[in-house]
Amino acid sequence: MAVSESQWKEPGGPAAATAQPGPWPGATGRPVVGPPPRLSAQTPTARPPTPAAAYGAWQGALRPPMFKVSQPRPTYREPLPVRGQSVAIGGAAGAAWMLLFGLLMNGSARSYVWTSLVAGFLAWGAAAILARFGDRGAAVGVAAASGVAVAIAGILVAYRLAGGDWLLW
Repeated sequence: MAVSESQWKEPGGPAAATAQPGPWPGATGRPVVGPPPRLSAQTPTARPPTPAAAYGAWQGALRPPMFKVSQPRPTYREPLPVRGQSVAIGGAAGAAWMLLFGLLMNGSARSYVWTSLVAGFLAWGAAAILARFGDRGAAVGVAAASGVAVAIAGILVAYRLAGGDWLLW
């Protein structure tokens, strides 16, 4: 089926200029969405409409940024990262420390509990110093190992207390 020249409309020709604006460029006919209301010339915030406003696009209060952002969001890097290897080394050191103090007891449950408490508090102090001035991974390992050892001593105290014997006095 051939199209005659009278039926053919060039997209940028005179027929397109006289046609009613449509919902997108080059469309003719009644627009689906009307253009937004324009500000009057008397208002101090009057500005020329954007090209998208001619086609009924929403002109929100937000404007696009004036600069190009190279990254979508900022990247933060931990200055002193905690590595798994240093946590394991700290845990081994803390376990060895607690074992050394556990071997120093004279064989009674009371001396084991007291030496574990003293060693645990010393280890937590060392972990605090390591966390502030040294390797934070090692501090985590030392604190975890000494915490487990002090918890074991606490379980021993609770077990003996259930039997009617208070170990700490």
